[in-house]
Amino acid sequence: MTDPHRRREAKLQLDHTVVGIELTLISIIQGLALGVLAASSVQPLVEWQWQVWPYIATGLVAILIFWSRSLIHTLSFIGWPLEFGHTFIYFGATLIEAVALSQVAHPERWFALNALYAVAVWGLYAYDLQVVRRHADDFRTAGEQALFADILRDQQANIRVLMPATIALQAGVWWLIHAYPDLMLQRQWHLLPILLSLLLSLNYLYDGVRLLRRRRDWIVERNAQERAES
Repeated sequence: MTDPHRRREAKLQLDHTVVGIELTLISIIQGLALGVLAASSVQPLVEWQWQVWPYIATGLVAILIFWSRSLIHTLSFIGWPLEFGHTFIYFGATLIEAVALSQVAHPERWFALNALYAVAVWGLYAYDLQVVRRHADDFRTAGEQALFADILRDQQANIRVLMPATIALQAGVWWLIHAYPDLMLQRQWHLLPILLSLLLSLNYLYDGVRLLRRRRDWIVERNAQERAES
């Protein structure tokens, strides 16, 4: 076996190792976030505090979004070398997420922290876009090029539109609660934006499901091509 062949084989093994690390990390940190949400949900659920339930549901969907989107990113383009910056942002974003999930019964804090969480996720998308572009030469076949183009479209849509809109929504609702507490809290108007957030989150979660369905053949082709070259 020639030296280039050995290098490709070693690269493939390292890619699999990095993917395993990423998938394990994603599951662990989101499991911790789920634990925080579960602890925060006990009293509102057993005491029938129905006003808090939309926040609990939105928090659960947020965990599923982070887990599923991270999984899709890992399968689509993560490989050797390990990107520490990407991983460190995961930890930072999850810390903010967990703190936000602890505030399901406090709407003003919830929206403020979720605005900050959206900023962290925005930064994660921006960082990952640079990672993808650095690996552009790894996408050579027609299927790999289609996968690369789809990754770029999704990253750019999140960076340019979806994350800024999310930040504006969360920060805007926080300001309304802070400026008009009687209207938003005493009269329960805060339920309208949290229900809107829940609907938008469910749509985004389903979009992730469609994203994986669209990419699955391209991901298989990319892995098959890497194995053939090794």
